[in-house]
Amino acid sequence: MSDFFHLVPRIHYGRGAARLAGAALAGLGVRHVLVVSDPGVVAAGVLEPVLDSLRTAGVAATVFSGVRTNPSEVEVAAAAKAYQDNECDGFLGAGGGSALDVAKSAAVVVSHGGSIVDFEDGARPVTEPIPPLVQVPTTSGTGSEAVAGAIITDSRRVFKMHVVATGAQVALCDPELTLTLPPGATAAAGIDALAHAIGAYVSAERQPLADAMALYAVSTISRALPEVVADGSDLGARERMMTGSLSAGISMKGGGAVDHAFAHAVNAMFDVHHGVGVALFLADGMEFNLPHLPERFAALAGALGAGEDGEDGIQAVRDLVAGLPIPSLAKLGVTESHVPDLVTKMMADEFHLSLNPVPVSKEDAAELFTAAVRRGGA
Repeated sequence: MSDFFHLVPRIHYGRGAARLAGAALAGLGVRHVLVVSDPGVVAAGVLEPVLDSLRTAGVAATVFSGVRTNPSEVEVAAAAKAYQDNECDGFLGAGGGSALDVAKSAAVVVSHGGSIVDFEDGARPVTEPIPPLVQVPTTSGTGSEAVAGAIITDSRRVFKMHVVATGAQVALCDPELTLTLPPGATAAAGIDALAHAIGAYVSAERQPLADAMALYAVSTISRALPEVVADGSDLGARERMMTGSLSAGISMKGGGAVDHAFAHAVNAMFDVHHGVGVALFLADGMEFNLPHLPERFAALAGALGAGEDGEDGIQAVRDLVAGLPIPSLAKLGVTESHVPDLVTKMMADEFHLSLNPVPVSKEDAAELFTAAVRRGGA
């Protein structure tokens, strides 16, 4: 039985890559693009290089900026409606993972009808032609530009679902677009990228083609992240973070791990940045999996610059998170009284739990949540 490794987008990365957006869309035959973004990105002027390139290429643009931190099917439907109302013929996602996920999800809704909820975990397959899609990340975090899947909240269940959506034709990864990202958001996004790489390396679906990308991403991100949090204007460090994040995104072809299931439960209930939730549970997930994959965790420790012992690697991750502006569970308002509901939401996340290298029981989840809350999430 063979493994499967599929890369969809043509990727341009490095300084100035965002200025290729207009030519990329024109090359795909797009005449009027819906730019999917969020209010913070628009207000910060981050889109200007992208919009300038669209004007130069003669591509008309309508900006939809109604994307929240944890977007739901409501935002996806609104973006799809904006696309249709303005007679657009292509999508451009520009922002963090939320904007990129809404763009790819709205493209599916436009071409198939219905709600994006229908596409949870591939329940409804994507069979129809999708409008052209270009993705431009403005954070070094999710790696969403390199994959077809999306995370969208089902507002009825208050549950973050994995959607089998669509990949982009072109991804433009420009570190210059991340220069105005504040320290907190930079830290949360960076830990999310680190978790993707660590998760891919130990996942039940790990594979050799992803391993090298994952270890490179762990090494690069763990060193560059403190630098960009300390000095956001360091373009060299920003470029290393963008390359590391992109590598982590590609490595996700090898899967993920349990920390994301923990994080999605907290994110859904407390509406916090996805990367914050991941940061609070990444080391816990590693510790849970360590006895089952000691050689893999030894290699991760080496990539983290922590020697050859898996325990030391886990401590390096705890120390890294502790040195970043990540709020604790206590500051988020999470208490032991929330543990039963958090466990219920986590155990419903079959997609991420299935990727963990070993099964996670309800009792395991309750024990880990309780320990994290008592520790304060530090």
